[in-house]
Formats: sequence, C-alpha cells, structure tokens
Amino acid sequence: MFAAVALSLAVSSGADPVGPTRYPPAYIPVEAPFGYLYSPAADVHLAVRLPATQYAPKAGDVLLMSNTNRLWTLAYRFALTGKPGHSGIVVAMPDGQLGILEAGYTSTTWTRLTALDYKLNQYPGSIWVRQRFVPLTPEQDARLTEFALHAADQPYATVRFLSQGTPFRTRGPIRTEFMGRPQGMRDRYLCGELVVESLVYAGLVDPQTARPSATYPQDMFYDRSRNPYIDRHPPLAGGWAPPAEWTPVVGWAVKGEELPKPPSAWLGDRPANVVYPVYSSPNKPPTPVVVGQVPGELYPVAFVEQRSQRVGLFDRPPLLRRRR
Repeated sequence: MFAAVALSLAVSSGADPVGPTRYPPAYIPVEAPFGYLYSPAADVHLAVRLPATQYAPKAGDVLLMSNTNRLWTLAYRFALTGKPGHSGIVVAMPDGQLGILEAGYTSTTWTRLTALDYKLNQYPGSIWVRQRFVPLTPEQDARLTEFALHAADQPYATVRFLSQGTPFRTRGPIRTEFMGRPQGMRDRYLCGELVVESLVYAGLVDPQTARPSATYPQDMFYDRSRNPYIDRHPPLAGGWAPPAEWTPVVGWAVKGEELPKPPSAWLGDRPANVVYPVYSSPNKPPTPVVVGQVPGELYPVAFVEQRSQRVGLFDRPPLLRRRR
C-alpha cells in the first residue's frame, strides 16, 4: 500500500518539474522580503505568537515545512512520522543571494536551489525556521555552497523514499546505530538526508553520530525522535534555535496556499513587490523577477487560523524515553 501511494506521488509530482504550478507568481513584502518569525514554540499548530521579529536569514538556517497535500501526509504516516514532513537549508548562492536547497522541491522529484525570499512567500504549506546560533565561518559557508551546487537539479531519491515504509531502510530501533552514516556528495537525496549531509559536509554536525538517511524532518523540528538512536543524537540540538513559525505579515498565521498571489489583491498592510518567474533553460528553475509593486491596504486583513486543531497521533514524537 505504501509503495503504491508513494509511487503515484513520485510519478504525478515529477511530471512537471519546472511548470507554473511549481513556480507561481508571488507577492514579496518590500520592507520585510524574508518575512517575520513568531516566538519559538515546538508546536506544529499555527498561531500568532507575539512578539514577532523580522527574519534575518543566514546560511545554515534550517527550514522545516509542512505541505497541505493529503497524499504526502498519508505516505508519511506509513513511514511512522508526521508534521513537518519536509525540510531545506539556507545557503549562499554564487550570485550573493541567499537560497534554499531542498530535495523534493514543492512535491516534485527534484532537488532545487531557489531564491529564499521567493520560496518563503510562494510555498503552499506552513514554514518554521530553526536559526543557526553562530554564523558560519567563510570556510563553512563555502563548503555549504559547494555541496548545494553539486546537489541542485539532481533527481530525488525516489527508491529510498519508497523503502521508508518497508523493512529495507536504515531507520530502525537497532539498525540506525550501525547504518545510515554520512555518504558525502551523492546524486540523489531525501529531504532530511540532504539537510544533515550538507551540515556534515560543512563541518557543522558530527559525522560520527549523524545518520542522514535515517533522520526525518520531524526529528529536526522537536530534537526528539521515535527512533532511539536519533533521540539520543539529534543533529540540530545545541547549534540551532528552537523552531519559530514564519509569517509574511505580523498578525497572520496562515497556510501558504491561502496567501494572496497575483493577480489576486494584496491584503498586507505594507507595499509588496509583484514577482513572476522567468524561464530560461529546460529543467532549470526559473529566475524570480520583480515586475511591479502594489501598495498596502489601509486596514490589513487578519489572516489568522481560527479552526480548532487537535494534536494527532503523529504530530509529535512520544516522550516516553529520555536521552542519556
């Protein structure tokens, strides 16, 4: 069952890797192109947790994401994990901009490196940010960029994804102790694997304890895991701040699919740039280009998630075990 669901996802998601459904137009607020972060909370439920601070991204920050796609949610249930189900890492791109590297870009079967401000404001799901406490050294920064340029535009590790719901995976109560060690640069990655491998390559995570192919985004969100080994060796613990919910406008706590996008009216309280993707090379991500600007509304609309949200069985790992 899991294999059938996952395979259908892989086929349908990868059919249009750089089409308009993957790179829609977006509004990017002028004064805060990278948006804001609410107060940290290890909680996947959307809420306005004031105070909010303007997000000042830096290379090494880890983004944890949750798409609203029900089929992906079902697939992760078979892998015994839950929200958030996707991850990416902030890197410096060769042109000096900050980008985000992610395997399985927007539910496709590709690894992409895209401009961070564009990605944040067009992603159809929810985003949390774990900020790096200490900025990267020039050498660490360069190695992270080197890794990103190697991994970008490679296919997703579909076969390893299919194995996550089977006994043929590196994640298990005993096997993770001995399997799933860092492999360095390779041609295909899972999303969580990509983040941990890149951090190991940059010298930010201990290669002796890291288990990239056995680490899921949820493990990096909570610094807790259903897997005993990962629970004892959470890769981001100590070096990254707790997860903080991202928002484009203070007062909003909304899934990305509900954000206004061109040509719909912009409902923020400050001006926003209108950004459209410009395509050039086949099978390459388009370049986000500012084509205009819209003013802010006099009275902003509060896009606040009002629906009651229960804590599901998979929404957080159990806390029955304690680390060493």
